[in-house]
Amino acid sequence: MARAANVDVPAAGAAQQGGARKAEGIVAVAGDGRRVDQAVAYLLMAAALAVTYLVH
Repeated sequence: MARAANVDVPAAGAAQQGGARKAEGIVAVAGDGRRVDQAVAYLLMAAALAVTYLVH
């Protein structure tokens, strides 16, 4: 069977690079999630400190 001349077939390396980019994106999102968790923890600690100060 003959292949059409106008069909663009990506090389095997291109598919692997796309997977690597996707993995880097997942790692970036995971890093942002940690920052959000840490920010929430700091806010909760500040709220607890304020409540403790007001009650005392």
